[in-house]
Amino acid sequence: MRVGREQQREELRDWVRGGARGPGGRLVVEGEPGTGRTAYVREALAEAAALGCRVRYGAADPFTAELPLRSALDCLHPEGPDRAAVVALLREARDAEQPGGAWLAAMDLLVSGVEGWCARGPLLLVLDDLHWADPASLLLWRRLGRAADRLPLLLAATRRPLPRRPEVEQLCAELGAGPGGHTVRLEPLTGPESTGLLHGLLGAPPGPRLRRAADQAGGNPRLLHELAAHWSRAIEITAATAELTVTEEELPEPPDSLPRGLGYLSRAAYTTLRHAALLGPAFTPRELALVQARPAREVLAELEEPLLAWLLEDTGEQLRFRHPALRRALYAELPRPARSALHQEAALALAEAGHDPARTAEQLLAGGALDRWAVHWLADSARALIAAAPGAAAELLERAVGQADRADRDALEGSLADAALMLRRPESAELLTTLHRRAADPGARAALAFKLVSALMIEGDMGRALVVTEDALEQPVPSPSLRLRLEACRVLALAERGCPAQAHVLAVPVVAQAARLGDPLCGAEAHHAMAFALFHLGRGRESLRHVAEGIAWARRDPEANDMRLLLLANQAEGHGQFDEPEPVAAALREARELALATRSTGRLVVTEALHAEFHYRLGDWDAALAGVARADGLPVSDGWLPVVVHGLRALVRGHRDEREAAQAELALLPPAAFTAPAARRYSGHVLLARALLAERAGRPADAVRELLPALADGPDEARTYERPWMLSEIVRLSLECGDTATARAAVAACGRTAAALAEYPGPALALLRCEGLFAQDPQLLERALERAERSGRPLVLGHAWEDLAVARAWHGDLAAARSALTRAVAAYEELGARWDIARADARLRSLGVRRGSRSARRRAASGWEALTPAELKVALLVAQGRSNPEIASALFLSVRTVQTHVSHILAKLQVRSRAAVAAQAATRRSGSGPAPGPTARPGP
Repeated sequence: MRVGREQQREELRDWVRGGARGPGGRLVVEGEPGTGRTAYVREALAEAAALGCRVRYGAADPFTAELPLRSALDCLHPEGPDRAAVVALLREARDAEQPGGAWLAAMDLLVSGVEGWCARGPLLLVLDDLHWADPASLLLWRRLGRAADRLPLLLAATRRPLPRRPEVEQLCAELGAGPGGHTVRLEPLTGPESTGLLHGLLGAPPGPRLRRAADQAGGNPRLLHELAAHWSRAIEITAATAELTVTEEELPEPPDSLPRGLGYLSRAAYTTLRHAALLGPAFTPRELALVQARPAREVLAELEEPLLAWLLEDTGEQLRFRHPALRRALYAELPRPARSALHQEAALALAEAGHDPARTAEQLLAGGALDRWAVHWLADSARALIAAAPGAAAELLERAVGQADRADRDALEGSLADAALMLRRPESAELLTTLHRRAADPGARAALAFKLVSALMIEGDMGRALVVTEDALEQPVPSPSLRLRLEACRVLALAERGCPAQAHVLAVPVVAQAARLGDPLCGAEAHHAMAFALFHLGRGRESLRHVAEGIAWARRDPEANDMRLLLLANQAEGHGQFDEPEPVAAALREARELALATRSTGRLVVTEALHAEFHYRLGDWDAALAGVARADGLPVSDGWLPVVVHGLRALVRGHRDEREAAQAELALLPPAAFTAPAARRYSGHVLLARALLAERAGRPADAVRELLPALADGPDEARTYERPWMLSEIVRLSLECGDTATARAAVAACGRTAAALAEYPGPALALLRCEGLFAQDPQLLERALERAERSGRPLVLGHAWEDLAVARAWHGDLAAARSALTRAVAAYEELGARWDIARADARLRSLGVRRGSRSARRRAASGWEALTPAELKVALLVAQGRSNPEIASALFLSVRTVQTHVSHILAKLQVRSRAAVAAQAATRRSGSGPAPGPTARPGP
């Protein structure tokens, strides 16, 4: 099945066509076992045969590697008198005392036969699995390679990285060199290509769980085939999707047959690779040397083969298994008792060497019951382990608490509470409540009160958090800094409880006291509290100034890293509400780097979710989906995370008219998804997705009902993200149903929201849309359009053009309506928003406006006119010599999205290099003028 590698396929077709028209060429195809080398060259054979070329194919194998010229003979003369003549010469050489003449005669006979074929027309010869070929066949292929420069001869060979033979390396270097030489390395399939392969195999698009599980194949097509067959009983296939019926963790172990495909490795390399599998998906050679109690140089020598075979890849800091399923199969080969013993020995070796405690913890988790040494190590290393790997720490501490004696249990329980707090788990509040109740020392009791308040705030229980805080502040607090941090907590709780004015009054002395103390953590928390109070008062710019001051304080001390991460997230959200992408991108970049460096899983999940939202707003929906996938893969239990993940996925897929996939995402939401206040705050995408699906099903009244929570004026609803936009959608949908009362209520609610948040552009834009839709007033909608153009949000811009088109049609200006509809559809096309295009066409069709030849000319298939607006921006930056990461930063796209755009640009411009894009751009500038479109950042 042919999936992916479209550019390489096109290059192959060009190579065959070029050889069929003129001088020949040489091609070497490299790839690991299972990447499809044979299928790739068979496409060349089919293309050449279709062009009238003579074709010959042969494959070497390890069982005939000692038979002279066997590989070449199987390719050139699989049977017949010509083969018999060559075989006779080979027998003569075998029996002769001086076989050189017979050898040479056999070789010359084969070469003259090839020349004779070439005299009658172009010829394609393919020798598959060159790495197994006998030395004489390699020598013949060298002669033919030299002849290809003067004959209409196309010479192709495939090879895998191992076995490594010097004569094969030299031949491949010669074949791939020079003007007529070409080397293709078949890389692993990308994620979308693997998805396409599964779609073809199963007859339906794979669902999210199956797509994630497919990553176990590491992009290897054959391995993905085997895994799909192995998982067949766990895959449910419908007309709409193919999805796993179990979680990825519940899938059966990979097939036992997988490791047997590694027979080309030496025994020493295979054994070392199997021991490496014990260390997890990635490891360092030093770790493996410690575990095996061997010199690192010996280990490195034995890892050379797996590296050459592309079984491992060097990431710079670690070696990583490229095929997770293969690692699991190697791991499963070891008996379970042996694995447990080896894991415990590995933990001890890593700990004694002073290695990263997280790596020691991984081995202890895999090793079963903890022995006495492990419990003592955990008690001593808990603080460092919680900072590095809170999930592993929590799991180990839970085991250890049940095994520890009373002397160690309190300390272990305290550490377990800290780990649970770091992971944002609900049980942390219960544990901390127990520990807080037991504490007698005032300092310890105040410190536990602060942790308990933090846990309660994470749960969203601000009422109880306020009670605990005020109770703690009534007691002696020996530490001035701890007292200030508790006072900051009181400000946060009051602001969240609907008393922002009182919170602001209390925040003023907290900020002043923090300045006097000069403690970085206190300074950061004080400004965070003030910023929070100001945010709830609707004073966004002042809030952002205090956020920036808090970040400056936090940068002074690593102990304030967690607060710095929180403030960076607030900074990104704050600037996002002002439609300011540059500071948003900068804050998220710093937050991600810091969260990764400090292994702060709880904060990293927030950063990834904000990244996803950022990309969604800017129209890079693939990057948004990648962001929520990263967030969803992190080991945290925040109640709001499923709402963000499934809500954004459902909304994107709904806009793309992937209805079944969108419904499946919404079905994954737990029943109590909106219990926590934070989850309700992120509910906008879920409600919009539900409304979209209802409207798509022809039920606009149901769509209105899905959005009605946005009409409530409670404190939770007032702070729901996307609320102003939801209110504008209520207006549109209610008017379509003839429900003017609900539409009027939504306009009024949006007016109150815009007045309360007067600084922010989003609510003002939504209010203009509400009022313009309610009155079908083109002037109001034109003002909304102006704001939408400044917002930098493509979807909002598309809606603004669509609304204006409807209003103009209502007023009888059909030409202007058609023009606005064209602009709306162009915005939607850029996003791939197929449902929005269908909706816009339907709304305008009912008013007598249709797109057609007068509406928008069809985009050219190739050339600069074929580029979409986004591709044009990327192409112009490519022409300036920008790298993909630089372009991604300039246009606020992901690097993967830029790579996709560059591939499309090369195909549409019919060039093979970035330099050729630059040359074409220069020609356009010097010829008919510059290519249309912007050359810098989007936005105002």
